Parts: sequence; structure tokens; C-alpha cells
Amino acid sequence: MEQKKKEVKKLTKFDIIKKVHEITGLSYKETGSVINNMIEVIKDSLKDDFVIELRGFGTFKVAERAARIAYKPKGRERLEIPEKRVPVFKAVKSLKDKVNRSKK
Repeated sequence: MEQKKKEVKKLTKFDIIKKVHEITGLSYKETGSVINNMIEVIKDSLKDDFVIELRGFGTFKVAERAARIAYKPKGRERLEIPEKRVPVFKAVKSLKDKVNRSKK
């Protein structure tokens, strides 16, 4: 039985800038500057080990992933994956509820 692939909707940074421009009345240049600066502040803060809490939206933080052993499916070759730091996002309950309500 063939499964139908779900269509993925995509919202780009420019789409967000356009929507914020329409809401605020700021110019595209000003809106783009605000959005780009916000993204840079979040990235720099994560790099410096800050937890970013956006009330009503969620929390960004850096998680430590331990080193581990993995195996390639072909040939079962053993790979050592080093420890690393990865950014993670945890949505607040109200955002999760809103996303789930939209699917009904």
C-alpha cells in the first residue's frame, strides 16, 4: 500500500519579515533589521550558555550530547561519535495546545 506524502508548508525569514511589516507598519528594512538582530542575539546568547526564555512561546538552550558508539548499517562498521553541544527548543504548553488545535 502506497502512503501519500504530506505536503510541507514552509515559512521563510522573508515571509516572517513581511508579516511583521504588515502588523507593525515598519519598513521592510527596519523589520528585517529587527528580525536579523533578534536571531543574532539568540545565537550569541546560546554560544555563551544562556537560556533564552520567550514567555508564551518557549525556551532555547544548549544541550550536551554525550559521546557514543554507532554502527553503519552496511558492513556494521563501528563509528565513534564525539560529544557535542546542540541547540534545543522546548515549546510552552499554550503553543503545543495551539498547534494541536489547528489539526482538528
